[in-house]
Order: sequence, then C-alpha cells, then structure tokens
Amino acid sequence: MSDPKPLFYRMSEPVQRGAADLLRYFQRAHRRLLHWGGLKLKLILAMVLVVLLSVITLNHFLVGLMEESIRGKAIEVGNMAIGRVADASFNAIVERTYENRVNLEEMIKEAQEDRASQLLDISIYALEPAGDHYVFSYFAGFRNAAPALTDGELTSWLHSAESREIRRDSAAFSASGKETKAYRFIRPVIFHANGRSHVVGAVVLYYDREAVAGPVRQAGRLSTITTLLILIPAIFLAWWISQRLSRPILQVTDAARRVADNDLDVVLRVKTSDEIGFLAREFNRMVKGLREHRQMQKFVSGSTLDHIRDGRREMALGGSKRLQTFLFSDIRGFTAMSENREPAEVVEVVNSYLELQAQIIRRHGGDIDKFIGDEVMSVFEGDDAPLRALRAAMDIQQAIIFMNHDRAAREQVTLNTGIGINQGEVVAGNMGSADRMDFTSVGAPVNLAARLCSHAKGGEILMPAALYKESGANIGAVPADPLHIKGFSQPVEVVALTCA
Repeated sequence: MSDPKPLFYRMSEPVQRGAADLLRYFQRAHRRLLHWGGLKLKLILAMVLVVLLSVITLNHFLVGLMEESIRGKAIEVGNMAIGRVADASFNAIVERTYENRVNLEEMIKEAQEDRASQLLDISIYALEPAGDHYVFSYFAGFRNAAPALTDGELTSWLHSAESREIRRDSAAFSASGKETKAYRFIRPVIFHANGRSHVVGAVVLYYDREAVAGPVRQAGRLSTITTLLILIPAIFLAWWISQRLSRPILQVTDAARRVADNDLDVVLRVKTSDEIGFLAREFNRMVKGLREHRQMQKFVSGSTLDHIRDGRREMALGGSKRLQTFLFSDIRGFTAMSENREPAEVVEVVNSYLELQAQIIRRHGGDIDKFIGDEVMSVFEGDDAPLRALRAAMDIQQAIIFMNHDRAAREQVTLNTGIGINQGEVVAGNMGSADRMDFTSVGAPVNLAARLCSHAKGGEILMPAALYKESGANIGAVPADPLHIKGFSQPVEVVALTCA
C-alpha cells in the first residue's frame, strides 16, 4: 500500500531542512533587495519598460507600414508586368505570326534578365483543342517547355472569364527541386468578336514573396539593434534619474526609522524644491514638534498625557469622581540648607532627591501629578493602590538612607523626607481656566495626605490606621498618637513606619 502522506512529508528530515533553509534564503534575499534597491530597481524597470514599449510600438507600426508599402508596390509591379505580357501574348496567340512571336520572346527574355523585378516565372498558355475538350497548353515563358495547365479550379475560372480581370493568390513555385513562396498572378487572354468574349489563353506570373519579406525582415533586425542601442543609454539614464529620485526618499525613510527608534536628533538636508523637498521640510518640522513635545512631557503628569491622548474627551474644564491613593513626600531641612548655599547647588541637591523618588514611584505604578517646590505629589490607582503606594514609600526611605550614606562619604549635604499616604474618593479632572488648565485631583483625601506628609518626621511614613489595615501590608507599622489635623473635626488614627 502506498503512503497516503504528501510527498514533502515523506522526504527525509535533511531534505526538508534544506528546502526550508532555501526558502528562507530567498525570502531574506528578496527583503534585502527591496531594502537596498527596491525603489531604484522599480524606477529603473519602469523607465526601461517605457522605453521598450515605446520603441517596440513605434517599430511595430513602422514595420507594418513598410510591409504594407512594399506589398502594394509588389502587387503593382506584378499587375503591370502581367498586363504587358498578356497584351503581347494576345497577338502571338491569335495571329501566330513570326514577328509577334519574336516580340513576345524578347519581352519575356528582358523580364527574365531583370533580377530587380523579383519575377520567378512567367508562363503563357494557349487554349487548344485536345480531342473533345480544350486544354491550356504551354505556349511560351521563362522555361523552354512545361506541362499544360492542370489546376481544375483555375482552368474552370479561366474558361468562365469574360474580362481581363487579374486574379492574385499565394502559391508555391517549384524550380530545380526548390520550393519558393510566391504571389501568383493569373490573367486570361481574351478575344472579343461579335459582342462576345472568347478566352484564347492565359498568363501566369510568379512574384517572389521574399521581395516583400526580405526588406521587412531586415527592417526588423535593424529595429532590434536600434532598440538595444537605445536601451543601453536608457538604462544608464534610468539609473541616474532613479538615484536622483530615490536618494532623498531613502533619506526620509531612514530618518523615519530613526525617529521610530526614538532618535529625535535627526535632521533631513534635502535641498530640492519639489514635492520631496516639501516632504523633507515638513518632516523636519514634525521632528522639531516631537522634540518640543518630549521636552514638554517632563512638565506634564502621566494622567494629563493619558487625558490628552484619549480623543473621546474634550479638553474642557470639569472632572469626575475617582477612587485614588495619594503619596505626598516632602524634603526635610530644605529651608535651612538653602540659606547657606548657592542657588545652583540647592537646585542640584533637590533635583537629585526628587529624581530618586520619582523613579521609585513610577516603578511601583504611580504617576507624578506634580512637583511643588521640594514636595512630590503622586497618584496610585487600582485595587492594590494602597499597598503599592506604601511599598513605594518604604523603598524611597530606604533608598534615601543609602543615598545619604554615599553623600556623607563625599562630604556632601544630606536630607531626609517625610511621607504621607491616604486614599479616598476625589474629583479628578481639568482644573484652572479655559486657556490654562491642569489635570489633577482635589478633595479632602488629597488634603489629608498632604497634612500627614507635613506631620511626618524625616525618614517617617504616616498613613491612616484603617487604610494600613485595608492594604494587607505587614511591614511592622507602629500606632501613633491620633493627629488633630486642620480642616478635620475628628482626630485621625494613624500608624507610623520607619526604615532602620
């Protein structure tokens, strides 16, 4: 029983792997060809095809017109030759005088010796009785002797002819065992008497078709050579034009790839004044806008960017209620430190601490809502937001301990932070004026988180005891004394956490 599996699956594994490798090679080669020369090749091929089609179309019509002209000339020559011979044959056949016979033979000899006329044969037949019927017997021509005309269809046409109409068709002429394609001209020799037409003979002339096909063939060869001669410079011209056209396009393509890889330092230097130059200028303007946008992102919170990206929302004042967790962090000792140092040094120190906190907050899924001087306001959302905010606060305090250790070793100023965490339902949305707004959150939970931050000592984290319990954290929080916070009528039960 034959294996029902397809042939490919019956092949050995090495053959399968080889076929797969070959397929992958051609795919890579095709991609590489398109990458390095796809546009150039397409332009070159397009221009070459245009040149070829133009030349071929032109040659087709020219050769066709030439063939038609030569064929018309050949027919004209054949008609004139057979007309002269038929007129001379009439006298020789009807009168049968020596003088008429000599005149006919001289005319035939002259035509035979004129090779330029391309006549293969002239045969003159006389209608003579043969028993109870008539036959067209060979009377004169290029040959000394020839059999009678036996073509039944042709002889029937000749017997019924009543005018000197010339019949023309294609036929093969045989001579010396060689067969040649020819145009055949037939004209009856007619005697008019008593108002009637009597066929007394016929003239058959063979005209070499090579007289038409030869020049046409030669014109075709010349046309092919001309096409090749035109095609070679056309290819170089197409290559040069494709280089001119594709170079700026490939520059734009490479620049777009670099922008996609987040490289916004790219600048296109295309100096053309056409559409490609316009595209390059617009591309540079777009990249400049992207650079500005990237710089502006540093001044805008992630929630604001998300709000802008969401095209379904109108950029108008207003907001909606959300459940959010807030982490406020404030640097302790900033005022005293800033009094005795240069502004540049103060900014460098504060930025180093703020950068550290921002990285940790983002790592735990938080969003930097804003920097308020030396204070950070961040927002966490989600079911586990309180736990992530607490872990971020612990990591911040731990990282500051290590940072202060390194700074102290270099005899640099060290600072600490106090952190407050709270969760609650707030109004989040666009706050401000119609032409200057900020996407942020407002409400009592935000205020409480800020107040807890202000109460926290350096290296300390404060958060409501109920929120700590709800977070499910088990980090060793210590209950602190209830805090009387401005704006809240009841004391707030809090827990404190520190890092050793």
